[in-house]
Amino acid sequence: MLQIVGALLLLIAGFAILRLLFRALTSTASALAGFVLLCLFGPALLAGYITERITRLFHIRWLAGVFLTIAGMIISFMWGLDGKHIALEAHTFDSVKFILTTALAAGLLALPVQIRSIQQNGLTPEDISKEINGYYCCFYTAFFLMACSAYASLIALQFDISPSLMWWGGLLYWLAALVTLLWAASQIQALKRLTSAIRQTLEEQPVLNSKSWLSSLQNDYSLPETLTERIWLTLISQRISRGELREFELADGNWLLDNAWYERNMAGFNEKLRESLSFTPDELKTLFRNRLNLSPEANDDFLDRCLDGGDWYPFSEGRRFVSFHHVDELRICASCGLTEVHHAPENHKPDPEWYCSSLCRETETLCQDIYERSYTGFISDATANGLILMKLPETWSTNEKMFASGGQGHGFAAERGNHIVDRVRLKNARILGDNNARNGADRLVSGTEIQTKYCSTA
Repeated sequence: MLQIVGALLLLIAGFAILRLLFRALTSTASALAGFVLLCLFGPALLAGYITERITRLFHIRWLAGVFLTIAGMIISFMWGLDGKHIALEAHTFDSVKFILTTALAAGLLALPVQIRSIQQNGLTPEDISKEINGYYCCFYTAFFLMACSAYASLIALQFDISPSLMWWGGLLYWLAALVTLLWAASQIQALKRLTSAIRQTLEEQPVLNSKSWLSSLQNDYSLPETLTERIWLTLISQRISRGELREFELADGNWLLDNAWYERNMAGFNEKLRESLSFTPDELKTLFRNRLNLSPEANDDFLDRCLDGGDWYPFSEGRRFVSFHHVDELRICASCGLTEVHHAPENHKPDPEWYCSSLCRETETLCQDIYERSYTGFISDATANGLILMKLPETWSTNEKMFASGGQGHGFAAERGNHIVDRVRLKNARILGDNNARNGADRLVSGTEIQTKYCSTA
């Protein structure tokens, strides 16, 4: 039995060691391959980068590219058709292949035309300056790679190195130049198609979910995701700043809405809001339906937070939405915010400080007194009334409906409210029986017994 357990342990340890060795070999092979590629293509890439920086410094990138392409085309034809290359035969693939890559490089010089197309879609050259720099870097690097490919056969001839080995080396450099040119061309084309797709989508679709649309763009175009997002954000921000687009942050993400389309839809809805004084949440949802083609979650969130034709008001029967057209028919408690309909006479001047109950009025007065009290006076009294002030909002919120119903009514809520008011006034108040006996005192305030449930404050 012990031998079997030992064998299993050795087997597990062996697998673990093999796994570590495999990882080490993989890492070593990757590092070695990277080093080889750096040695092979690094000098050409560095030369292309330096050439791009120098020509950009003197503002001759495109002009230098034209002269380089003309020179490359002449040399390629001399090698391919006239056999001027001492190591390459005319009319063979080895000599003619340079004509192909040079012609492709000439096509890349149409970059100004591509940039104008991109500008028509909303971007400026400054918005894609890094991409343009990389484009020219690839252009110049490709010529240095072609030079390495052409020189490989000369090395085999001069240094008596295996012609077969150098042929494969030259082909590798030429393929690298071809891939570099194709990659640069594909990137600028993808950038042009991306900007065109964004512009066309914004013109055709009035409602878009930002997250899903961006994910779709990142999957459809062969560009880095960060670049796609940056271009997308730039074009979106331009339209928002010009007032052509609205962005709403709703429950399931950001939504983009065409501003003119949004204004038309909401104008009709705001007209319907005027037909009634107020709406419950369900009534408003039924009236609005899915006017803006949002998801159900976003639609509910929009109704709750983003309607601009009115606002939500707390009535005694619950939360209701009121159009701004009918706001003059409301009066709002200046203390707790409770709202009620008030049909005032035509020439009546509205009271700017209406209170729904005497408790709200007294509370507002006390808060104003505290606000106007001097700093030193407030600090000196903080020990005595600090806990009372902290407890007041909690109790007031608990009994809000009782207080908002029209004054100091009969019951335990009124008893608690009156007790807090007397304590805030710094009176010596104490609850006695805490019951509803008609003939018994409920509170003792500064030596006076009071039956709060049937009387007012002391």
